Amino acid sequence: MAQIPKALTLVRQRAPKAQGKPADSSPIARVLVDTGVFHLDQEFDFLVPEELSEIAKPGVSVRVPFNGRKCDGFVVGRANSSAHVGRMQYIDKVNNEKALLTSSILTLSRVIAKKYAGNIMDVLRFAIPSSVNTVKDVICSHSDFKPINSEIIKHYPESYMDSLKRGEASHVIWTPLPATDPYELMAEFCKIRNGNMLILVPDSKNVDRCLQVFLSSGIGKNISTWSSELTKSQRYANYLQILEGNVQIVIGVRGTVFLPIPDLSLIIVWDEGNENYSEIRTPGWHAREVAIERTKQEGCALILGSFSPSLIATKYLFAGNLKPLNPEREIFKAFAPKFNGISELSSPDQRGRISTKAWKTIQRGLLNGPVLIQVPLRGYIRSLMCQKCANHARCQCGGKLIIASIKKNIICGLCGVFQSDWQCPYCAGRTFRHSAIGDERTLEEIGKAFPGISIRNSNQSTMILDEVEGQCIVLSTPGSEPRAKNGYSAIVFLDSRIFLERASVNAEEQARLNWFSVSALAAKNADVFLDVVSSDPNFQALLRWDPWHSASRDLMERSALQLPPQFKAISVIGPHADIHKMAIEFSKNYLVSSLQSTDDVYLSKIILRAADLQGQSLADEVLNYCRVRSAHGLPSLKVRVDPIEL
Repeated sequence: MAQIPKALTLVRQRAPKAQGKPADSSPIARVLVDTGVFHLDQEFDFLVPEELSEIAKPGVSVRVPFNGRKCDGFVVGRANSSAHVGRMQYIDKVNNEKALLTSSILTLSRVIAKKYAGNIMDVLRFAIPSSVNTVKDVICSHSDFKPINSEIIKHYPESYMDSLKRGEASHVIWTPLPATDPYELMAEFCKIRNGNMLILVPDSKNVDRCLQVFLSSGIGKNISTWSSELTKSQRYANYLQILEGNVQIVIGVRGTVFLPIPDLSLIIVWDEGNENYSEIRTPGWHAREVAIERTKQEGCALILGSFSPSLIATKYLFAGNLKPLNPEREIFKAFAPKFNGISELSSPDQRGRISTKAWKTIQRGLLNGPVLIQVPLRGYIRSLMCQKCANHARCQCGGKLIIASIKKNIICGLCGVFQSDWQCPYCAGRTFRHSAIGDERTLEEIGKAFPGISIRNSNQSTMILDEVEGQCIVLSTPGSEPRAKNGYSAIVFLDSRIFLERASVNAEEQARLNWFSVSALAAKNADVFLDVVSSDPNFQALLRWDPWHSASRDLMERSALQLPPQFKAISVIGPHADIHKMAIEFSKNYLVSSLQSTDDVYLSKIILRAADLQGQSLADEVLNYCRVRSAHGLPSLKVRVDPIEL
């Protein structure tokens, strides 16, 4: 049977867009194009059609043809001529007529991209919000001005307050007094200082509390906020208000540091060592470092604040880049709480997870007000061990066995399989001991010991946001501690060794930051108990309320061991063969660690290190190395400069 031929169909083709006439004035636009290709991190020249000439201004977002597709970008300049040879493409359209990118933010983004061996467009994603068609919600607060509260600032040098008033661009590291609210003093700084100010805090919870303190203090200026709690429309509306100069104070999280605040006079970074300031996405910048670069660029004042300074801030202090802003030592002693630790592990009253000393501290504290108990872990029982041989109890898949809830069912923490008949592969034992107790199990124990006392639990999922008062016990995980109205009458730290035993170089630094910050919530002369040996140097720093001595000691140790922040460190993750080749090449001029395993069995990791003077050269070489790989079509490498896990 003869085949019937198929009917012919027309193939639709889009006719090429008619090229318009170039603009009469400055027909060339230099566009920073978001190509998505790592090594094409540069400006490209495009023709500006006459109909777009008035709106295609520097700073606006445009769409341009690039390699057969449409890409977004930002106009960074206009010119009358171009060095481009050959046919030049026209700008397709202007996405937003409002110039969202300022020259100062562009310059800052270039510096940060170079510092962190990244692409400038990756930095601009954090600096420029997504635009919306309609702007309805503008979140801006204002309060009437109140006179400066001399009681709050009286313990600090008058010379610094005078320098703030004169508008000097001083850079300081500030250690507040314990049993005081640092946001109250920050509000007084903003009253004294003229001009626009930027306030960085670790998370959205602190954004809300800082705003309330500022409003009650009577700043007398327009205040805007910036956090993940805002909707897309609110973020864009706030951005426009800030860009137009209608806001004098901006309070926000780490991304706030890129906002285009005109005539910036002061930047305050509170809790500058907090890990929330480190961006987990590429290129992995740190808000403190961006703030420092911005103060250099704009010539404004800088205040880095923390109850326990980070090692990087300590390094800047010793280098003379920062000056200390502290009250006198005698004043610290008057405000600091009374600390108790473990003096002798074999003593009967100090055995067990919750020792007799801890129970007595809680009992005495309840006589005068609320008591705070901090537990490092969430959940019920986070790890089980064999009662006979003390090996970790594991599932067949390799995951640790845990008790997930009060129902006391034993499951695998990795695959979630219920374990009904477990037997130790080492000694054939069938009984368990608890090795990592979470806040839910601790809540049970505290509730049985103090019947009739109100007990509140605060963690990341059920955080207490209001101030605590009256006779009660607050059980909290790190970072979720609520404030007490008149300070806690007692604070107890349980399982404190977990902080010190973390497998990271900065374990002691983060432990100090946690202990000092939480202890500062106590009332004057309140009791604070830590279940660590009293001879521990970090506990001794608490006794003296002197975080600087311990930070200085750690900094000297890092120098001897050639570790950050005394040495620049860059972690690189990629395929085994590529990482091995890179390690051989960079070992000629820099310190290179051996290949390390990662969670992905196909990837390896190395740590590159260089002396501080060679730090930027190392970052530049890594950046060029990645660009060459991108140009040859090789898989990209994950690069992190100054990784916080170190």
